[in-house]
Amino acid sequence: MRKLFLFIVLSVSLMACLNEKQQAEKILRHYISQKEGLIRNYSMESSVALWNATVSGDENDYQKLVDIELAFNKSNQNASNLFAPDKFSSINQNIFTNQQDFELLKKLKFSGLITDTLLSRQLNVLYQAFMGPQIETERYQKLMNAEVKLWQAFSVIKITLQGKKYGLNQIDSIRKNTKDATVLKDIFLEYQKQGRLLAPQIVRMVKERNEFAASFGYTDFYQLSLEAKDQTPEQIKMVLDEVEEKTNAYFLEAKRVIDKMLAKRFHLPAGDLEPWLYNDERNSYLPERFTWKMDSLFSDSSPVQKAEVFFESIGLPIRDVVENSDLEYRTGKSSVTAMINVDFKNDIRLISSIQNTHDGMVRMMHLGGHASHYNSISDRIPYLLKTPNYALGEGIAKYFETLASDYGWLKNMVVVNTVMQKQLILVCQHLHQVDRLFRCRKQLAFANFEREIYQNPDQDLDDLWRRLNAKYLGVNYPVEKDAGFWAANKYATSLSCTIHSIVLADVFAAQLQHAIEDKVLAKTNGVYTGNKAIGMYLVTNLYRYGNLMPWEQLIEKATGEPLTTKYFVDQLIEDGTNVGN
Repeated sequence: MRKLFLFIVLSVSLMACLNEKQQAEKILRHYISQKEGLIRNYSMESSVALWNATVSGDENDYQKLVDIELAFNKSNQNASNLFAPDKFSSINQNIFTNQQDFELLKKLKFSGLITDTLLSRQLNVLYQAFMGPQIETERYQKLMNAEVKLWQAFSVIKITLQGKKYGLNQIDSIRKNTKDATVLKDIFLEYQKQGRLLAPQIVRMVKERNEFAASFGYTDFYQLSLEAKDQTPEQIKMVLDEVEEKTNAYFLEAKRVIDKMLAKRFHLPAGDLEPWLYNDERNSYLPERFTWKMDSLFSDSSPVQKAEVFFESIGLPIRDVVENSDLEYRTGKSSVTAMINVDFKNDIRLISSIQNTHDGMVRMMHLGGHASHYNSISDRIPYLLKTPNYALGEGIAKYFETLASDYGWLKNMVVVNTVMQKQLILVCQHLHQVDRLFRCRKQLAFANFEREIYQNPDQDLDDLWRRLNAKYLGVNYPVEKDAGFWAANKYATSLSCTIHSIVLADVFAAQLQHAIEDKVLAKTNGVYTGNKAIGMYLVTNLYRYGNLMPWEQLIEKATGEPLTTKYFVDQLIEDGTNVGN
């Protein structure tokens, strides 16, 4: 009898727990159904506003980004399904200020009752999105304004040389082509002026973000940002350190090649090279004669059209996206190259300045990767889980971008004679082992700077910048008080804790390329163009899932193994290029 009584008590308790769990999940499902449409409308409106601001560069359009965020937060009870694309533009957060809503989500998140995987992931997205506006309205508005103004400050910056103002695209061209070290120094000093002006504002933004993170129990904003990406600072540091350690010796060799080339170009001893003589991440260290030859491969045909044809041929059409985009080169146009997702496959837009050059092909393949990805996310994925993890999304774009410098891909895309074929193999090898390696080390330096500035924004940031550049790049910045060198670039004006994800993207891109070569190309004669098996493989194993599962799990599903730095390091240090069949 006693056992029967105990069984009844346990059964009643279990039923109570089940009822409580079912009730909690029912509440969350109802909440999502009520709010999802509003979030989607807000996202579309803000994305169109971001597009307008990026295309125009006008301060009024940038201000609309802030206005939309604040207006949305004040009127989040409006569940209208109407969408007016002429009114707004995009900031990449879906946030409410409603405190009662936030308290509900907080209670559900920490109750332990939401065990359904889909619901739990959507709850995490909502909780992270709600956190921002929970601080005081005036303080939140101030933070929003500061972030947008810093972003605008760099994206529309004009550099004055000899009394004449130049936009960033023009400056890029000057830096790429000049052999006058004085001109590069003048550009560098102009950027430094901007950095000195922005540095105090950036530090203030970092401190305000840290205060915001602390109010929710986080050590700093860096930790908060990584948690929102299903990452931890310790995990990311381990991957970055592994890439640094495995590439260090090879980078020192590449650096000697770079220094020799720069010394010859500027008629200087290698020991006298200054920071301003090194290229930024957009420009190559290819010898000039090879740059011309690479550009000549695309001089008579548009990279935009080539990308369109290629993606169509592998079963991932992007023509509708291209027709909805702004890819024409114009003097004074913003230097931004980006995809703006208004509403996934219904409205995706690309912006860049694509010229008939190898760089134009690289940019277009990157953008095509993004477009083909977002175009293929399944309609069955809940809206809140559609946006892919940043590292995976960038990794896919990086995979296609890298193909534009891969001999196995290029030989099917351009017509070259026998002599040029041999040169092309060597050029592709250089692009991987010198340019890509240099960019990777530069990103490692800034990824570590980003972590360190959030951990201690009051430290000597100029000294931190000098030490990191010396360690990762072998570049020695001058010792100068309040120099602001670190603040004189686009990464510093956002400090969005995403630079490490660009390194992860490179690692994943190499792993994805290996998987496709092994699982698809090996079975289809090694041919890229016209190979619809590539598109089918990507959609089936990666594209359609959006953010349905944790990024590490999706990497393993897409490639057959957990994330590993092996393939990326192999690409950077291999003895020869993969020339295909």
